[in-house]
Amino acid sequence: MININKNLDNVVVLTLTEKTTLPTPYYLFSFINGNTREVTNFTANDLSSFTSRYNEFLIKETGSTFVNLTASTINLRPGMYSYSIYQQTSPTNLIISAATSVVEVGKVNVMGDDDDIPSVYK
Repeated sequence: MININKNLDNVVVLTLTEKTTLPTPYYLFSFINGNTREVTNFTANDLSSFTSRYNEFLIKETGSTFVNLTASTINLRPGMYSYSIYQQTSPTNLIISAATSVVEVGKVNVMGDDDDIPSVYK
């Protein structure tokens, strides 16, 4: 599980190389909000010095409307998300169908306060 804190720079460590087949991959992250189904796609640079052991990313959660989706700067509502991470040859592609293949799936927990939390009624 990935934990993201709102209004902070979040270091996320994963093991993507074991399923990566591209020689010099870039990674496309896709987060889907479990409540609203809102999709956030963004790219992040692998900062690891030892990619054969782990992959390290800095994901900046701004807590504001400022985002830079090709520089891992995002704004998410608190709550649970599902995620998929794709390998690709482009550092800026945000379209899943243009990525090479998925290398990991899982859950994301976004923690913090948000003044604009949607209410779901049945």
